[in-house]
Amino acid sequence: MNAAMEIYKSLSQPPATALRQITAGNLKGKTDINPQWRYEAMTEKFGLVGIGWKYEIQKLWTENGAKSEVLAFAQVAVFIRNADTKEWSDPIVGIGGSKLVNAFNAAGLQSNDEGYKMAVTDAFSTSLKMLGVAADIYAGRWDGSKYKDTPQEQQESQLRTTPAIARTVQTSHNRKDRQLHR
Repeated sequence: MNAAMEIYKSLSQPPATALRQITAGNLKGKTDINPQWRYEAMTEKFGLVGIGWKYEIQKLWTENGAKSEVLAFAQVAVFIRNADTKEWSDPIVGIGGSKLVNAFNAAGLQSNDEGYKMAVTDAFSTSLKMLGVAADIYAGRWDGSKYKDTPQEQQESQLRTTPAIARTVQTSHNRKDRQLHR
């Protein structure tokens, strides 16, 4: 395994104590990952923030949403430092969002004074996905208590539930992919 994949794999599985099942809303049934664990994982792998890794808020903006809602967005860039050369990586960019003004049916509009902070946290998390942080959660392989399926079992399960014509295209594509990576 090369060094990049070793980093990716070492960051991919958060401990169960950093996870919480989402029980309501659009993300019901998904897993929430404690942002503090992300900071800890990055610090453990790369060193103190600002020395071994850093992030910059590149842009904050709002957009109008449905029902008079206002959405807050953030663009964040994460950088990691090469331990040997001391050079910073290219930016690892993520975009995230949250509601700044919520529209509730009975209560009307409600401001969210943490909307930008939540958007920055979301963007930061999006950037870190590309380094492998909590990758097993996003890939659906880990739920905090057990590994669900091995990647091979997931692929076989998908093939059993995918229509025949799509399986033919997918299998052909996978064969080409394997040939390219040899």
